[in-house]
Amino acid sequence: MTTEESFAVLKAVKAEKNPYDFTPEEWRTFSDEQKDARYELQHQWEKEHDARFKKAVRGIVPKVGLPGTILYWSDYRAVTVTRIISDKKIAVRHNETKCKDYYAGDYEILPELEGGEDIFTKRKNGQWIMEGQSIKDGCLLVLTYQRHYIDPHY
Repeated sequence: MTTEESFAVLKAVKAEKNPYDFTPEEWRTFSDEQKDARYELQHQWEKEHDARFKKAVRGIVPKVGLPGTILYWSDYRAVTVTRIISDKKIAVRHNETKCKDYYAGDYEILPELEGGEDIFTKRKNGQWIMEGQSIKDGCLLVLTYQRHYIDPHY
């Protein structure tokens, strides 16, 4: 699967609508038992949809230039994929940022890259974790979007 195909799968899952949502007319005509049954169907569909969404996100195939975010405990760091080492190993570099308001967490993410590379490996659960760290409490890489935030309380 290519990067574009993996994003197409993600887009298709995002576009799915819950077929069990109420219309105002249905709401007025349903009995309490019918409403409860519909709520159960809605809840079941949402659980299944969440599982499909997570699978699609974890199935994203990285490519050079793809944006990402490293999740530290309470901080986020904007990165860009710089190298594909193997199917299960990639290298990223941090994007330069411009602080607009430190206490509001407002940063401008610039396209220029800084610093050395961080290596991430794809684990059994489909998550990208920093090389050498455990799945349970390691630094996580999320592909597809960039966010930069430094928690001012620490």
